[in-house]
Amino acid sequence: MITQRQNDILNLIVELFTQTHEPVGSKALQPTIESSSATIRNDMAKLEKLGLLEKAYTSSGRLPSPAGFKYFVEHSLRLDSIDEQDIYQVIKAFDFEAFKLEDMLARASQILSQMTGYTAVILDVEPARQKLTGFEIVRLSSHDALAILTLDESKPATVQFAIPKNFLARDLATLKAIVDERLLNRSVMDIHYKLRTEIPQIVQKYFTTTDNVLDLFDYIFAELFREMVFVSGKVNALEFSDLKTYQFLDNEQGVALALRQSLSDDEMASVQVADSKEPGLANVTVLTHKFLIPYRGFGILSLIGPIDMDYRRAVSLTNVIGRVLAAKLGDYYRYLNSNHYEVNGSHV
Repeated sequence: MITQRQNDILNLIVELFTQTHEPVGSKALQPTIESSSATIRNDMAKLEKLGLLEKAYTSSGRLPSPAGFKYFVEHSLRLDSIDEQDIYQVIKAFDFEAFKLEDMLARASQILSQMTGYTAVILDVEPARQKLTGFEIVRLSSHDALAILTLDESKPATVQFAIPKNFLARDLATLKAIVDERLLNRSVMDIHYKLRTEIPQIVQKYFTTTDNVLDLFDYIFAELFREMVFVSGKVNALEFSDLKTYQFLDNEQGVALALRQSLSDDEMASVQVADSKEPGLANVTVLTHKFLIPYRGFGILSLIGPIDMDYRRAVSLTNVIGRVLAAKLGDYYRYLNSNHYEVNGSHV
């Protein structure tokens, strides 16, 4: 453990260094740390021995080590803090009209990336936690049709498919009836299980040839199991990390998995300082924050940046963007569903 004064010195060096990226000397600390220059230098030497500070090669100043940044994050950084100066900027950046959920999530990731200069990633509600609440099939021609799947009563997904050549006129209706009876109002996790166990047995009762029917089920529902991922500022990663991180960001499903693993179910936010098990994120800071998607659950907003990022500003921006995004999504879903207006009105 370090003393309170040493902790104050470390915090101040972290804040000064992340703003200037210049080594910090004892004289720069004296106006804030009420001790002599010799005492401050002695404490800085002790912090260096503990591996929390590093000596600069070009001056007598010190800079935080990766361990020092990690200590700062674990002991001094408030993950719920907000700088009021960020609020107006973020609200102004969100002043646009969105026509679908994807527009808002993509825009939020762009705003966070642009305001920080780092890489931002946003995830929708985890697929397994969503529920299939609507299913329709629209025949487009004699050869193709459109499946319309609705998740959580508000998120549509469409899948165009070729009608199998051996299908009879009634077979599309049969397929819809099976979905309505066996899969509707089930979680995506349940649907995944039923497609492997229950549906093959049901299909045998109604279809002479089952292989192409089961393939069609898999094709229609495949999109439900994929994460909805929005990555902005990917090229920024080349400025604070190596090619491995940049290449990893191309693997959106892998990115989603790594980010979800960085946050336990009971955590609302976390910061990993060069501590990810994923090699592509092992040498960067990953700041992850849950945000509310009204009526559906929680999404994840994540910032990937250098170890020496300005942590207080990054946390503030992530919190503000998460809150403004949740408010925008609340308006969006209330507009889509008049029932939500009635519920809100009863509480006014």
